[in-house]
Amino acid sequence: MTRRLISLLLALGALAACNDKPPGQLEPIPRPTDYKEPAKTDAPKPTGAAPTDPNKVTLRWNLAKGTPVAYRLDGTPEAATFYVLQRPDQGDLTLRMATKGSKPTQDQGTLSERGFILDGLGASDRNVATLVLELPKQAVSVGDSWSLGTTLVDAENLGRNFVQKKAERHNTVKLASITPEGDDRVATLEYDLLERISGILPPGNSEPPADAAETSPLKPEKDKGKGKGKGKEPGKDHPANAERNVTTEVTFTGRGEFLVKAGRWRSWEGTLSSKTEGFTPASPDKNPTQVPPGALKLKLTSLDSAPAELQ
Repeated sequence: MTRRLISLLLALGALAACNDKPPGQLEPIPRPTDYKEPAKTDAPKPTGAAPTDPNKVTLRWNLAKGTPVAYRLDGTPEAATFYVLQRPDQGDLTLRMATKGSKPTQDQGTLSERGFILDGLGASDRNVATLVLELPKQAVSVGDSWSLGTTLVDAENLGRNFVQKKAERHNTVKLASITPEGDDRVATLEYDLLERISGILPPGNSEPPADAAETSPLKPEKDKGKGKGKGKEPGKDHPANAERNVTTEVTFTGRGEFLVKAGRWRSWEGTLSSKTEGFTPASPDKNPTQVPPGALKLKLTSLDSAPAELQ
């Protein structure tokens, strides 16, 4: 009897030891009697691409491989300027350009999907092509504006002694409207660009041509004994000894209608004007205005195929 009682007590002690909680374990906080479990909510399901904003458009050149897109730009100093855009099998879009007139030329470069010129073309041709081809980087809605990658005036061409007094620049393209047209939409763009700098050229700033150093105002011609007065320093009224006010400016206003789905111009035209007062460049490539000279009425026309010059 005593042995059975001892065995029973040992068994009860072992059972109690099994129910002991590990040291350091916290007791749960009792909840109020009126506590209710919160309703379970489903976690948001991941979605794909963000929904397209119907009020915005992304303007891009839609070029199929092996199918060039050609345009003719009228109003340039030459009879016409031609552009041919093409998508190669790989790499960036290509741009080929040619002028037709008294001095025909050809050039080429590459551009991005939005028409930003990556490389190629001289300064003047590059600026005109940028006006015609470059589209906004981001999606835009009516009233949005952006700027183009143009440099219309280069003060360095006025010489190292040019002292700039004032500069004015605004470079704005605005999406004026989006209108439906069949299964496409027409985005109307309005252009308003101006670059102007003014300042002074101090006396004696004119740099003579390399082959005229002996007869420049800064280095008078040597007296060879024939006639009087040769070899004298220019007087104070000589243009080389007078301070000159210089102003150079370029403006462009225009309007274009771009087919959003088709990815090309339906129409594009504008007025490009440039002038410089108080300075005459030594050569056309040294002109401070980086566009063709004069007042030009530009108009772009779509062509069915590439012109013979760019076949």
